[in-house]
Amino acid sequence: MTPPVAPDQAALGLSDMLAEKPLCGGCGAKVGPGVLNAGLCQLPLPSRADVISGPGDDAAVLEIGGLRQVLTTDHLRAVTDDPAAMVRIAILHAMGDIWSMGAEPQAALLSLILSRQSEPLQARVMEEILTTAQAVLQAEGAALVGGHTTMGSEMTIGVTLTGLCGQKVITQDGGKAGDRLILTRPLGSGIILAAEMQGAARGRDVAALLDVMQAPQGRAAAILRGAATAMTDVTGFGFAGHLGAMAKGAGLSALIYLENLPIFAGVQDLVRAGHGSALAKSNRAAAPVAGLAEGDWRSAVLHDPQTAGGLLAAIPAQKAQEILAALAKEGIEAWEVGEFEAGPEGGMAVRA
Repeated sequence: MTPPVAPDQAALGLSDMLAEKPLCGGCGAKVGPGVLNAGLCQLPLPSRADVISGPGDDAAVLEIGGLRQVLTTDHLRAVTDDPAAMVRIAILHAMGDIWSMGAEPQAALLSLILSRQSEPLQARVMEEILTTAQAVLQAEGAALVGGHTTMGSEMTIGVTLTGLCGQKVITQDGGKAGDRLILTRPLGSGIILAAEMQGAARGRDVAALLDVMQAPQGRAAAILRGAATAMTDVTGFGFAGHLGAMAKGAGLSALIYLENLPIFAGVQDLVRAGHGSALAKSNRAAAPVAGLAEGDWRSAVLHDPQTAGGLLAAIPAQKAQEILAALAKEGIEAWEVGEFEAGPEGGMAVRA
């Protein structure tokens, strides 16, 4: 893909941005973690008694009639021109926030930006999106209750979701020293999607990735929440970014089992060829990992933004093998990828 040429009059810094990698789709299009955290730090704590938590976790926690409800919102630039596949990915991506909080999906609103097109095409695309969305939500016990539509330069799908979890909420910051870290999905989706934008990814690798991204994780979440002390979903800030947030919240360090990390097929070759997401640089700056050998290609994977990524759960050491066995019995792949330990708050290192 040839980078666009900056106009004669443009915002400060635009030329530098256009000289870098093209803007990615999916979670690779997020605002960087440093910029986002600087903005969130200026927000006051919630003043309402029924708003239990503010920004920072995967979803907000509300208390309504003695029940705990979680609330999240997300939107994705399209990573595929297939509207049905894209809405399926967007909904399951947003559901990751609900599942990681230990909740069951409840209700959804869709916010759709369709590329500009004739009214007959609009109607066909809308029917395809809504039919697929309804099926995906119903399969997970949730309802589609409304939304909003506009037209723009490209397809973007947003999802706002609520979930119910009774009184027990699983947050990012409950991990304990010695807990094992279990991950339910391979890494490297951002690298493949970035390469696919430039026609450099193998078709079979892209197809395999899209299949994984469209697979629900409700059964995995149900197994994990029975033992998890903390949980998150690995998305835009990469494995290291989300793990670092868990470790910081718990006042611990994290040891990463580098050799155990699951990685999508084709990623190693793409990294060595120089492919990667536009967001990876910001992710790396925000979540450094110690102990990596100079030039280790897996550094790129640790900071790669994921779309519809896996669940990452902290499980007490004595229960980890039991949980892995329960996942395997259901045909769900999962990997033990690290552990929490006493050490500098939020620190991360790879196991030698």
